[in-house]
Amino acid sequence: MPTSAQLALTSVLALCGGVLGAYAIRTAVAGRTGEARVRDLGTPLLHVWLVEAFYWAFRGVSALLLRTPVTPDQLTLGSLVLVLVTTPLAATGQLGWAGVLLIVASAFDAFDGIVARHRKLSSDAGEMLDAVVDRYADASPLVGLAIYYRHSAWLMSVPLAALVGSAAISYVRAKSEALRLSLPSGLMRRHERLTYLIGALVVGPLLPSPAGVPATIVVVAVVAAVSNYAAASLTVAARVALRAEGRGPGGAS
Repeated sequence: MPTSAQLALTSVLALCGGVLGAYAIRTAVAGRTGEARVRDLGTPLLHVWLVEAFYWAFRGVSALLLRTPVTPDQLTLGSLVLVLVTTPLAATGQLGWAGVLLIVASAFDAFDGIVARHRKLSSDAGEMLDAVVDRYADASPLVGLAIYYRHSAWLMSVPLAALVGSAAISYVRAKSEALRLSLPSGLMRRHERLTYLIGALVVGPLLPSPAGVPATIVVVAVVAAVSNYAAASLTVAARVALRAEGRGPGGAS
């Protein structure tokens, strides 16, 4: 009988395979969508074609949601409820199902923006709620992993380091926007962190443990290292830009 982790992996592979297969056919027949919103989201660690494929699928599902009275805020709050459940799932070792739920929560997070733009309901209030929910989405599964690996201080420190890196990237970008700076795309933006974290949760438990280290932890360690590096790089880039504009130490205020 398949284990819980195997069932979760099968569900994710079926979903992702269906999306990628359908988009591959769409690309062959009509070309890529060329969505402006995802054009700059590709990085060396996540090809833009993959981002396009899932955004295209999200837009298709959103067309159905637009026929219902559901509001963008309801979708955002639905995403929050789903993502909070990933904490107890991950904490109790149900890593695969935590990953599945994170996929669904991320889809809801995409739907709210698509619905808001289509209905012309985009607002600062909506963006504020969305930004707060995004921070919970970043933290919840990592907190669950930290609890699950609490028996080992160094294993527990890996998801906590990833949590710090995720928060740092988000803060540097938010602060830079407040200071009217335009930063480069960089690595480990939110969609990229989610992709790797989902992989760690769903696939990690079924992979061998190199040198006795759980594969889930190995992937999360990559997220932690690259996220903290990216946050430091963005901080340096922001300070250089501010100094160039005379907003550094001794510069004009």
